[in-house]
Amino acid sequence: MGIVVTIAMLFGLIVLRPTPWRHEPEATVALPMVVFSAFLLCVCGLWNVGYGVLHLTTFWGWAALLSGATMVTAAAVIFLFHGQAARVTFTWVDIIKPWITGLLAGFFLLYSVTLIQLNLGYPIIG
Repeated sequence: MGIVVTIAMLFGLIVLRPTPWRHEPEATVALPMVVFSAFLLCVCGLWNVGYGVLHLTTFWGWAALLSGATMVTAAAVIFLFHGQAARVTFTWVDIIKPWITGLLAGFFLLYSVTLIQLNLGYPIIG
C-alpha cells in the first residue's frame, strides 16, 4: 500500500506544484487530472488516517496519520483552488496551499526513500 500512497502523493504534487517557469495560471491543469488526483489523494489519505489511528504506538502509525491528514487537506485544497473560476480576492486557500504542498512533498520524500531502502535491503526508520 505504500507504493499506492506514494503515487497518490506524486499525483497531488503534480497538480499542486509551484511552477515559476510557466506564465499561465496554475488552474490550467486538465480537469480530469485535477479530479483524479484529488480523488486518489482523498481515498489514500483516509486509508492512511485509519491505519495511523490503529497504530499510534509506532513511528509509521504517526507518519500515516499525519500524511493522511495532509493528503485529505491537499485534496480539499485542489478542489477549492481549481473550483474558483473567477477568483479576484486572496483567500485562505492561497495561504495554506504552499504549506500543504511542502508537507506533501516532505511525506512523499519520506515514503519514496523508505521504499527505495526496502527494495535495496537497507534498514528503515521505525
